[in-house]
Amino acid sequence: MDRERLRVMLARMETALAETRANLARVEQGLSDRAEAETIRQRPKKRHYHRRMTRWTGADETAYRRVLDEMLNVTGPEIERLRRRIARQDAAIETLRRKYGVNAERPRLFF
Repeated sequence: MDRERLRVMLARMETALAETRANLARVEQGLSDRAEAETIRQRPKKRHYHRRMTRWTGADETAYRRVLDEMLNVTGPEIERLRRRIARQDAAIETLRRKYGVNAERPRLFF
């Protein structure tokens, strides 16, 4: 395999890996946001404090963790599938780099 073709292939693989990582981050953030919204809906507050004071209590945090755990039980297989895919993509990139002796630093791609 010539260097240009290898470079293009590695760039495409790195882009796919970055997209998968971004998808995982979006799924995790969405779960966190939905769990927070559900906790706020389940535990309405009666008092309003000064705007610099938080109204989030220890009981709210416990409820949030419980709701998040319930959501993770439902979506856990999908999240694990994405994590395994990331591990496979990362291993494939490392194997290709090792096989062809690519020593250049891996790019930091964010989506």
